[in-house]
Amino acid sequence: MSLFSISNNVNREISIVFHIGSGSVAGFIVKLSKISKPEIIYSKRLPILFQKNLDLERHFNLMISALDSVSKDVQKQGIAHLNFTGLRNYSIKKAHYMLSSPWCVSQTKTIKINKDKDFEVSHESIVDILNEQESKFLSDISVENPIIIEKKIIEAKLNGYKTAEIYGKKTKEVEIALFLTSSSVSLLKKIKDTVGKYFSFRSSDFHSFALTAFSTIMDTYPDKESFIYVDIHGEMTDLSITKNSIFTESFSFPVGKNFFIRKLSEKLKVSPDEAVSLTNTYISGKTNQITSYKISIAIDSSLEEWSNNFRSALASLSLRMNLPGTIFMTINDNFSSIWAKKIKDEKFSRFGMAEESFDVIIVKNKKLEESQKSDKELRNEPVLELECLFLNKLFNLK
Repeated sequence: MSLFSISNNVNREISIVFHIGSGSVAGFIVKLSKISKPEIIYSKRLPILFQKNLDLERHFNLMISALDSVSKDVQKQGIAHLNFTGLRNYSIKKAHYMLSSPWCVSQTKTIKINKDKDFEVSHESIVDILNEQESKFLSDISVENPIIIEKKIIEAKLNGYKTAEIYGKKTKEVEIALFLTSSSVSLLKKIKDTVGKYFSFRSSDFHSFALTAFSTIMDTYPDKESFIYVDIHGEMTDLSITKNSIFTESFSFPVGKNFFIRKLSEKLKVSPDEAVSLTNTYISGKTNQITSYKISIAIDSSLEEWSNNFRSALASLSLRMNLPGTIFMTINDNFSSIWAKKIKDEKFSRFGMAEESFDVIIVKNKKLEESQKSDKELRNEPVLELECLFLNKLFNLK
């Protein structure tokens, strides 16, 4: 296939990205550029088959099945669309895999070195310390046969001052914020083998969506140095805390959108699909007064367990820090307004916020659209937009 043999322009690159969450799998073709805005050329998202009663082993197999179907679609329909747009002369050499929980585990470690006298920071000594932290991280997490997929210094300070370069400098104090992500060797192999049935890439990189979102939100909202990021997806909710531009903490709990749908289905005595349909109709304001009241009561009741988990997570995190007052939130459907209202209506005085509500910003707005130029029909995917901008940033750093 000539598509995979012609060299790319050095200022542009076509890559294929797979987002693997707990509720769906997406694949998209992205044009990265050093001279113009990045662009999502084609995308396909498929849900991981909904289970009325969640079984974790079956959930893994259903995720792989969804990944297989998405890969097949991108290989057939996506490549055809790429040719149609006049980009057939660009080779696709690289794949990026974006993982959300439960498929990866992330943590930020703060490393401090203090001495009475000035010392020179050597590359060898820092590498040894980072490797020691990596080994400790791998031994502490509950992942079968774990491997590091991300190891990034996200901030470094000498004598309390931020710096882009620490090696060869003299100082009395070094402070490093190290971000680590791990996943299972067998999981990564299964993912690559599944995609490999349809594509042959020269290289591939795995990323955590947590770091992707942190980096892109920081770039998109430079005035927000401290915030909470909440990503609500199929079976999980992921929280991360950024303080003074540093990704400091992350937390996940196994109550996501699908849990809400199961509860809503029970309360309304309808199927899960009908519950989603009724809720979307309610959100759009097209239900009568009696039906709206019933759905409203069912939504509040169904969200209660999620709220309890969210509250517990914040309580745990607040023991170690004062929580930021801003929340950025992503959820890939109309349900975002329900969660935003729930969070805004809650009072968190017990977390040091003096009866103030959170300022909730749904990550799905013009700021993302202004940063990339995908078709309007593809702009309903804030998660993919965040990933597109993140990968373009990495491409421009080459």
